[in-house]
Amino acid sequence: MPFPSGCAREPQTLRRRAGSRTGVATPAAWAGLALGFLALTLGTGCQAPGMKLDARPSGQASLMKVGDLNCTLRPITPELVVTEASRQTPEADLAGLAVDQAPFYRIGPQDVLLATVWDHPEITLPMGPNRTDATSGCLVDEKGEIFFPYAGRVKVNGLTPSELRDVLTARLGTVLRNPQVDVKVVAYRSQKIYIGGEVRNPAVYPVTDVPFTLAEAVNRAGGFLASADEGHLLVTRGSRSWVLDFRAIMAAPNRLADKIILRDGDAVQVPNTIDTPVYVMGELVRPGSQPLIHGSLSLARAISEAGGVQVASSNPTSIYVIRGTANAKAVDVFHLDGRNPATMVLADKFALKPHDIVYVDAGTLTRFGRVMSQILPTVEATTQAAVGAVTIRYLKRNY
Repeated sequence: MPFPSGCAREPQTLRRRAGSRTGVATPAAWAGLALGFLALTLGTGCQAPGMKLDARPSGQASLMKVGDLNCTLRPITPELVVTEASRQTPEADLAGLAVDQAPFYRIGPQDVLLATVWDHPEITLPMGPNRTDATSGCLVDEKGEIFFPYAGRVKVNGLTPSELRDVLTARLGTVLRNPQVDVKVVAYRSQKIYIGGEVRNPAVYPVTDVPFTLAEAVNRAGGFLASADEGHLLVTRGSRSWVLDFRAIMAAPNRLADKIILRDGDAVQVPNTIDTPVYVMGELVRPGSQPLIHGSLSLARAISEAGGVQVASSNPTSIYVIRGTANAKAVDVFHLDGRNPATMVLADKFALKPHDIVYVDAGTLTRFGRVMSQILPTVEATTQAAVGAVTIRYLKRNY
């Protein structure tokens, strides 16, 4: 039966409706499929880009494995602050460096000695109007000996000036009656100490009869430069070395500064602050590296110098200090829960060490936003391409 004139296109319309149910997906269906893919991606454990550290200690030190690293996680507590501070006291490790009494100077090769025998000018070398003690004295040879009239060759290496005076008095006593002998070192050349780094006058300095304390070493070198890290002076003696906090030693009781006596061959190196930085990372206003201030820097000051934590994106319960150890596969991780501002008192008392890493983790919403910012552009582009292709195919099949 023929269709009315107003229904001439009815069969084609029916075909269009039927076509939508014959396996050809509509653009709306593809959009729904894209959203389903997004939900599936988020639900299958997709991780946010960037670093993440969300471990929590259980009130005491705990161990955890991160790749090949053995991490010891410790909460920052008042007890930990006291323990860490005790490890950094000037007296903590000065064995072999600090002495109770300064040693006497002992003569060595290349020193110049002046021996005077009173009332016997014929024995004492004539000085003359233009001669100095150094040019008129006796040079100690490479064997550690000198020649003195009526005493012959005398072994002086390792003797103090008073001990040498006794030796010369005994030998001259066989020739002279009750000789009065005086001995002094007029040129100190046998013992030297190197002072380098961030001081005004780095050089090799001779050891004299004045005790060569650590303070004396800094004084002879002209003092520190503005770039000096005073808290990590490196003193080397043979195969041993010590890292010393100069300011703490000078402020320590019991005259500790006078007990650190340098010896022949010692070296004092004053590092630059840029060689001993602290790194601040994560959700901070100005992450980067910070120099130690006079050799010290607290956790609270490091966070403050970085502009503080990002209030909108940080997780205040996840503030960490990551510190390397002598073992390349062991790391100490200190955790601070900063939800309560009162904990910043602990942070102010927690001293950082060179090359420590301060890390503030991101919050959950921040991580979710970063996941979405990575996924949504891909989903949007895929959806647009799929919808465009299906739309063209749909129109071709139905029109």
